[in-house]
Amino acid sequence: MRPIRRGRDDGGRGDRGRAGRVRGRSDRAVGAADADFPFLTVDDAARLRALTRDAFAELGVETHIHGDYLQAADGERFGLRALFVNCQDAGSGERARRRTIRDHVAQVVHLRSLPGPSDLPAEQLLAGATLVVAGQESLRDDAPFDYRRPLGGDLIELLALDSPGCLTYLDDEQVERVGAAALRSAGLERLLTEPFGDLHDLSAPQAGRFTALVGRSVHTAARLLTLDDVLRRATGTGRTPDGVLVAVPNRHQLVFHRPQDAALLGVVHGMLKFTVAGYETGAGPISPHLYWRPPGGSPLEQLTSLDGDVIRVRIQGHFAEIVERLVGG
Repeated sequence: MRPIRRGRDDGGRGDRGRAGRVRGRSDRAVGAADADFPFLTVDDAARLRALTRDAFAELGVETHIHGDYLQAADGERFGLRALFVNCQDAGSGERARRRTIRDHVAQVVHLRSLPGPSDLPAEQLLAGATLVVAGQESLRDDAPFDYRRPLGGDLIELLALDSPGCLTYLDDEQVERVGAAALRSAGLERLLTEPFGDLHDLSAPQAGRFTALVGRSVHTAARLLTLDDVLRRATGTGRTPDGVLVAVPNRHQLVFHRPQDAALLGVVHGMLKFTVAGYETGAGPISPHLYWRPPGGSPLEQLTSLDGDVIRVRIQGHFAEIVERLVGG
């Protein structure tokens, strides 16, 4: 199977994680793509970084630019991906972008003044607990998440505090105060009450179809943790006799397909292209990889690997047996 190249070749064809829109190449900025934000030109990204730094300074917070985030003097980092996606949605006008940035920064600075998870009693942590799916590679080496639960491949489950306008990862000390099991149980219950989002039935370029669950909620991708519930809502059954292909490009997308016929390889290619595009251009990127959950709900198996800027598909083991049976040869 032909490998898929991350970046310019396939960027911009997936949903940006906003309001269920699936965008095309015309939404790409024209010119050399920025290394951190390939949906922007180098000049546009530099301009947005400068505007964001100035907006923080106007509110008394001095920051330094570091590629895809700003860092304050106290070490706190402010990610820029979601903000810059919102700026794209606001249009190309300078006034609209400035307004989007000012509103975002004002909210961030306000949230900094509110009590954090360490300041809250255990009962409030439990009441606001939720679950997050993240990519292991996105975490710093010193990230205080020893409680993390591996899901398979690069994906892990983390606990977070969901409060108005803010989603904050819980660290080891905060989790220990309440208990990981209790927080996870509360988080699963909370996740199931979140707005479900919209289901999109998509055609793969070569053959076959797959489904993308797209929602405004930042918890949409976390429904990977309740995948059987998603399958029942989408197809009427949670049965997966040949497992299920799944991907979580960003927080607003969950992509899946139940293998069932000879179109499987076409679906793999189509899903991967969609996933890479959603990862490159979406708010809250999680993983550009494709995964397979074997029958019975065993840990996920990562089907792709990154070789430079190329993502390659690996068909092996039990999944290879399924491909041979359904596709032949």
